Amino acid sequence: MKFITTFSWKADAQIRNEAIARFQKTGGLPPKGVTLLGRWTRADFNGGFDLVETDDPQALAEFALMWSDLMELNTYPVLEDQALAAVLQRMVK
Repeated sequence: MKFITTFSWKADAQIRNEAIARFQKTGGLPPKGVTLLGRWTRADFNGGFDLVETDDPQALAEFALMWSDLMELNTYPVLEDQALAAVLQRMVK
């Protein structure tokens, strides 16, 4: 299943700098069991979005815990248009 996680840095320059240092050290990669499909950072550098795929909710929670001390995170399950079209097709009948 695919998930979008939005992230924003807490309003503290020291925390933001620690997040940058951690990202530079680790590459911001998720743990085993979570595949990073894409990451986008907002142009104003106040946050961004990760697109990940996993069937392991524990690994997804681990990924969140790796960053939740430095960032505000929100994670949402998402559907691609083709999967949504199948749902809509069933609903129209």
